[in-house]
Amino acid sequence: MVGVDIAGPWRDRLADHLRERLGGELVAAFVIDAPAGGLAACAIGVVHQGLPGPDHVGVFGQVQTVVTEQPFRRRGYGRAVTCALVEWLTGQGCTLLNLATSDAGRELYVSLGFTSNPCSMRLIARPYHRA
Repeated sequence: MVGVDIAGPWRDRLADHLRERLGGELVAAFVIDAPAGGLAACAIGVVHQGLPGPDHVGVFGQVQTVVTEQPFRRRGYGRAVTCALVEWLTGQGCTLLNLATSDAGRELYVSLGFTSNPCSMRLIARPYHRA
């Protein structure tokens, strides 16, 4: 997230959102705890209802974030939390999963069956977290 303010009031809104929705049918998080406390790895996903298409039923899964803290990388933790999230999303009826990847994560996602979509674009119409 180059050029994005990672501090600010959006973090409180995110925490509230997760408290309200985690454990429900639309948002899930899978974590591996670090031995000394905190998280070693985490994957969060969201279910979205869209329109059906020729290769999906219109229920989309968004892999919102996958992170493995530096000291715990190359241990399979990122794969474990991602696999758990993919299983949950498909269990919720998602037939199309989307994610944005870094160069560091690309190999993992390809090994899990994700493919690149060169036509994908995004527009941030109004950065609400700076309001």
